[in-house]
Amino acid sequence: MRFLSKPELSPGSKCPYLEDRSYQQEYFAGIGAGSDQFDVLLNDRWRRFGVIFFRPVCPGCKKCVPIRVITGEFSPSSSQRRVLKKNRETKVIFRDLTYRPEFFRVYEKHSRVKFQQDVNEEEFFRNFFQPAVPSFQSEFYFENTLIGFGILDQASSGLSSVYFSYDPDYSSLSPGTFSILAEIEETRRRGLPYYYSGYYIEECSKMAYKGRFRPYELLVDGKWISEKSCQKKP
Repeated sequence: MRFLSKPELSPGSKCPYLEDRSYQQEYFAGIGAGSDQFDVLLNDRWRRFGVIFFRPVCPGCKKCVPIRVITGEFSPSSSQRRVLKKNRETKVIFRDLTYRPEFFRVYEKHSRVKFQQDVNEEEFFRNFFQPAVPSFQSEFYFENTLIGFGILDQASSGLSSVYFSYDPDYSSLSPGTFSILAEIEETRRRGLPYYYSGYYIEECSKMAYKGRFRPYELLVDGKWISEKSCQKKP
């Protein structure tokens, strides 16, 4: 791996997930990490967008906890099976990163409708189509129309979800849940034991949904711990 910058700390800011908390992250720029190197980074709480690797280091707070699904033991819940049934006609394709303007159109609409955010194509391309680790994409089609896409990184131990975006007009298909189910299955198909879905925050509905995909493990104090072990803690 080639480092483009030394690790730095961002200025403190208001936490986007918990109202009563502040947020700060450590970050650096790097390229050329292999699957084994990326595995080490994941085990040290790092995530990435584009060539920027980051991890929360918020003073006095350890709420952002990395989470991963144990793919060999995963079984969809009854509600997740209903999502699979709704998507019987949805076609899923996994392929190498290949930028197309229609991806940005989906991303722009999703950002505007769901988050009231303005986005630009240059930043979109830089964040998702200039990878620093082995990466590829997932594509979701309904009646030959692109309704969503995901960006995934590959570590030696599993696949890591970077981002998923979908057309809000197809919200009735629960594309967010379906994308995770499809990507977990792809992880298992590749013979990899874990699907990394990012940071889990139990008190935040935007992040707590990740705990619905069981069984999972949480990275606590440098060790991956099963959900059952975490629930036993006082």
